[in-house]
Amino acid sequence: MKAKTILDGLLLVSLFYAIAIPARAQTGSSQQTLNQYVADLQSNPNDTALRGKIIALALTMSPPPETPAEARRHMARGVAAVEDAKSPGDFKDACNEFQQAATLAPWLANAYRNLAIAQDKAGMYDEALASLRLYLLTRPSPSDADWAEDLKSKVEYRREKAAKAKEEENSPQAVVARQQQSFQDLLRKIDGRRYTFPSSNPPYNTQTIDVRGNFLVLGYLWPNGQYGDSGWPRAEINGYETTLRNGDSSIVYVISEDGESIAFHLRYPNNSNWSKYNQDRIAVWQR
Repeated sequence: MKAKTILDGLLLVSLFYAIAIPARAQTGSSQQTLNQYVADLQSNPNDTALRGKIIALALTMSPPPETPAEARRHMARGVAAVEDAKSPGDFKDACNEFQQAATLAPWLANAYRNLAIAQDKAGMYDEALASLRLYLLTRPSPSDADWAEDLKSKVEYRREKAAKAKEEENSPQAVVARQQQSFQDLLRKIDGRRYTFPSSNPPYNTQTIDVRGNFLVLGYLWPNGQYGDSGWPRAEINGYETTLRNGDSSIVYVISEDGESIAFHLRYPNNSNWSKYNQDRIAVWQR
């Protein structure tokens, strides 16, 4: 009887080792595979499929893989960036920290959770949705999974709203409105300025253009500095390019985008090659 008890004990010990040794071998093999996957991810952090493989492998490991100290450091830095954030740009700093943590420990659920939150705040909606999908692969608790699904719906709404706003901003009507507003701002900026151009026509030596509200007024200065009207009617400004007609002739004024100069082209109706002639006759008044 005693011999049988001893024999049974030996059989149990043998069975334990028969089970334990393959288990340890399997754990070691999983760790090696995980290490290789993580190393590969360092070369291509945007490989979402590889991240999925890493998460799936980590879920089979017991105990789960340890979180590297450097990953924990980036997590803490990311939390600090979120706490101090005052603008979307600040949240992008947090995204960078959480992204580094998620690359050092690609199985870390909280790295993807925090990354999704920061990306949403930064307006990086496509990236936030991708992070939420990875977070759900980590098999969070039912309540956390519900939270992720709710955030996903919110991010999708904000993405659609942002896309619509961008579409409206780039519409032809919006572009024209911005251009008009930009020109009106410029017009207010140069109102009251005088632009001068040395003239070769005696008896005066300086031609002038004055900006007076919405009009350009052409004049000249005598050698003694006295101002005289050119006799041309004032030109009503209707954009960067304004045409003033006087009898058979016309002048095209072109205001520079920075408002620092006004060019003009003198045109005559009997000239058969206006383009070439205008290039020869161009003059620029400087502020």
